[in-house]
Amino acid sequence: MILVIRGVDNKKLREFKAEAKRRGLSLSQALEEAIELWLKKVEADENNAAYEREKNRLKEYYGKYVVFAYGRLLGVYETLEDVTEALKKLSQRPRHSIVVRIGIDDAARAEMEWWGGSLSKSKL
Repeated sequence: MILVIRGVDNKKLREFKAEAKRRGLSLSQALEEAIELWLKKVEADENNAAYEREKNRLKEYYGKYVVFAYGRLLGVYETLEDVTEALKKLSQRPRHSIVVRIGIDDAARAEMEWWGGSLSKSKL
């Protein structure tokens, strides 16, 4: 696909091109990577906002795993295996999701991120 973009700051574009070259990427590969990272951040921000909106009413699910994806509460599950299966069954996998075990993970606000096939745990 041919893409023409007008109005991009020349300094930023030069820096972007130079970084792509340092990493051994073509400009189109670097742009695709940047787009994916931006979309992932947008989705993460939406999921975090959804968690913040819902966290007070989640106490009723003590000990269970809640999953936020697509900017909303996706579901409540008994085990991480159930979470993984539910995420795998989605027709379109989320770029980012939050998995919290209520009353356990949420005390330290641990975040489990879905990276298209595995769960990784990171502290916020």
